[in-house]
Amino acid sequence: MLSITSDKPLLSGDLIEGKVKLKHYRSVKNFDSFDSERNAFKERIFYKGRSVGEVSSYGHQQGNNIRERYRQYISNITENTRLQWLYYALLTGDRSKISYEDNTQLRELGLTHLLAISGLHIGLIYAIGFYTSKWLVKVSKLQINQAYQLNNGFVLFGFSCALIYVYLSDFIVSATRALVMLGCYLVIYQLGKNPLRWRSILYALTLVLLIDPFALLNPGLYFSFTAVTIIFLLTKHTLDIKLGLIKRISQLMYVQLALFFGLLPLSLFYFDGTSVIGLIVNLIAVPLVGLVLLPLLIFYSLISSFIDVVSVLSLVDSVLSFGYQLLLSIPKHWRWFSFSEVNSSLLTISYLSLLIILFSPKKYLSVLPLFIYFIDCKLQPQVQFQVDVFDVGHGLMVMISANKHALIYDLGPRHFSRYDYINRVLVRNINKRALTVSATLISHLDNDHAGGLSSWYRAGYRDTFSTFHPEGLRIPCDSKRLTFEGLNINSFHADVNDDNRNDQSCLLKISSTNYSVLLTGDISALAETTLIEKGVDLHATVLLSPHHGSNTSSSVRFIDAVNPEMVIHSSAYQGQWHFPHPEVVKRYQQRHIPQFSTAEQGHIRILFYRDSYRLEFAREQESYWFEQD
Repeated sequence: MLSITSDKPLLSGDLIEGKVKLKHYRSVKNFDSFDSERNAFKERIFYKGRSVGEVSSYGHQQGNNIRERYRQYISNITENTRLQWLYYALLTGDRSKISYEDNTQLRELGLTHLLAISGLHIGLIYAIGFYTSKWLVKVSKLQINQAYQLNNGFVLFGFSCALIYVYLSDFIVSATRALVMLGCYLVIYQLGKNPLRWRSILYALTLVLLIDPFALLNPGLYFSFTAVTIIFLLTKHTLDIKLGLIKRISQLMYVQLALFFGLLPLSLFYFDGTSVIGLIVNLIAVPLVGLVLLPLLIFYSLISSFIDVVSVLSLVDSVLSFGYQLLLSIPKHWRWFSFSEVNSSLLTISYLSLLIILFSPKKYLSVLPLFIYFIDCKLQPQVQFQVDVFDVGHGLMVMISANKHALIYDLGPRHFSRYDYINRVLVRNINKRALTVSATLISHLDNDHAGGLSSWYRAGYRDTFSTFHPEGLRIPCDSKRLTFEGLNINSFHADVNDDNRNDQSCLLKISSTNYSVLLTGDISALAETTLIEKGVDLHATVLLSPHHGSNTSSSVRFIDAVNPEMVIHSSAYQGQWHFPHPEVVKRYQQRHIPQFSTAEQGHIRILFYRDSYRLEFAREQESYWFEQD
């Protein structure tokens, strides 16, 4: 990941020379959000960089590699179709042409698995290669010595076709897994063993992890091997090619039903929901895509260089596009069921129960693990309220929640006039916990506090400003006291007579019977002194340091007035302002007040119980040891 400063436009294939400054890849870290650092690790990205000084160009590398030329060819022959993203993904494994909206809709329909080059596609390519080679030998009428095992040649040719297909897909993880499993299956078959036994799955899993141990970080590993295991368990006893059409369809429905329930815990864990109509849609989509569309696309791509058959693809595209639009006309609440309560413990418990159902003669024992889990949940102490200080770099975004309702304080920064943390972090956490947002408060309109405003509006939360900003955001928030789900909420500001927008920040104090939290915006020492002299009750259990830990704030008088048990700095890792300032850190240290920073701990979550509270840090709980090293 490297940014280049150059006056000359750069093209693919340009050879450039220059000096770059590198630093270890690091990004924000939040609970229940996309993990950029883990994704970079999986993609083998270890550094960020920027150019230092001039960048010179000294030539151009002619030609692209085979894979790039193939992808460009597929893009060209499908470019005038409505569903180009579908055809391109099926033939290349590259999903870059799929928009976020299309990807979301496919997930709601339960069809995203059809775009991942996996066992369905690899098996079909192998079958095409196997039977094509067999047909060519037959029609050629070659005289071949019977000592040769022609079937081995057909198998090798089919596997070679699958290997080429995986190469052209750039060895994406799902394709590589499917190829390894196919290889294991064929080797065991050639050795005269039963290929449907556990050994083929275990050998494939072992090889996949030897090739890439960090495939364990990819959810696709668990989906694919779980699905194959389910299919193997069922097909070993139920599928019979001699059966009639009706029984085949009923068995296909049986397998699809088993896949739905077998993969349901994984879907709920990774995607916070599952497709409601996916069970029915897949009964049509899987055979259509696997047995009709993909062979047709392969045939089309092979002959398009010699014969103009665009009209054929256009006809197919029109029919498929019409069917796709019909599916999208189904109301969203019929397509997707949201359920965000599945954690890693419940995921493990669910599969333990499924294993008992499969292998224990006493099926009723399957309810025991779930019963123990739910009893344990009921015995856990109840959280009275929760405070989430999100990791947004240099900025502030806080959520206070209680009884499935939330109050939002500030919306974080917006970068390059287009990127913020609203949908990726805040809305994701709200949906994960099924919260209802009751009110939103903006301390002041600086970008690092209100940068996500437009995205918050688009997400449907415009009306939540009415409580604290009834006259708009251009003037300071209303000073008021109110009750929020059993908590006392007090909003106020310093009323400093200067033009410093930071000192116009709205403060928020949240109090329960035993604990309180003070959110301070960007007030300076002047505003702090004003509040103290007015006799405002600033005492709090937890303090969010003013102005991210700037030395213009956190005066000695203010710290003593608040007298917190802990202080949290919302700041960027190695940011340009180097917050929290060393002098500020020193002032808190002299009073033996524990300090935590989103720059170091990432997303900080505080759970308040009746007589205690607990801290959780994203960088400790959401990171593996090799990510922290």
